[in-house]
Amino acid sequence: MKKLMFVAAAAIASSAFCIESANTVGYTSKDVEAGKFYLIGAQFDKAGTDSAGSVDMNDLLKLSSTIEAGLYDDDFATAPQIQVLNAAGNGYNMYFYISDGTDENDDELGYDCWCDKDGYELDDSAKLALGKGFWFKSPVAGTITAAGQVSEMSSTTLNFPADKFSILCNPYPVAVALQSLTTSATPGLYDDDFATAPQIQVLNAAAIGYNMYFYISDGTDDNDDELGYNAWCDKDGYELDGTQIDAGAAFWIKSPVAGSVTFSL
Repeated sequence: MKKLMFVAAAAIASSAFCIESANTVGYTSKDVEAGKFYLIGAQFDKAGTDSAGSVDMNDLLKLSSTIEAGLYDDDFATAPQIQVLNAAGNGYNMYFYISDGTDENDDELGYDCWCDKDGYELDDSAKLALGKGFWFKSPVAGTITAAGQVSEMSSTTLNFPADKFSILCNPYPVAVALQSLTTSATPGLYDDDFATAPQIQVLNAAAIGYNMYFYISDGTDDNDDELGYNAWCDKDGYELDGTQIDAGAAFWIKSPVAGSVTFSL
């Protein structure tokens, strides 16, 4: 294999971590450019509650003062937006941050919040499970902050279906080595052009392309010697060393068979 050097950068390279109480509350922040999609993750539960494993967007995300709410009445043209891959993996549920949203009785809310495509404040059906990822886009530059209760679990297992791309995320507000991820999926081979290999795609720092990693059984080390064990490798078949999935960073994952991936601290 010909070795090509490259730098892997996760989507949330500028994230921060802060413990605000003895053991449960933290946040991650990300600077965003105008008009660009970013892969973000749900790595917190609602603060102050028992860990339920899911969170409402209105509890999870806060926007800086530079990112103003848009309007349902202008067809969301100026509204920050979120896109969540649906259960079938073939489309998105769209949510918008607006100032003229309504409640279930069609009464105007009178405050800024995340709403569905019909202008209604998000209900429990829009909650995201811990470890799920989504797209975020703002019409202007600013900062988005995810905050809430940190999972108390030392490991978190996330499931994915067969032969479909899913968006998952690092479920912890600290960087995790990609090589430390374990998976129940069967490894593939570099020698068959990764045709049977589980793969992860991480949006690069410029948010315009992906760094691709594969779980294979015939990877090699820096000396081109075969490893003899299953490992996450780069696109040239070399074992990953130092590559991390940053705090709050979401990524695409796909495998020929259904399985799971486990993050551990």
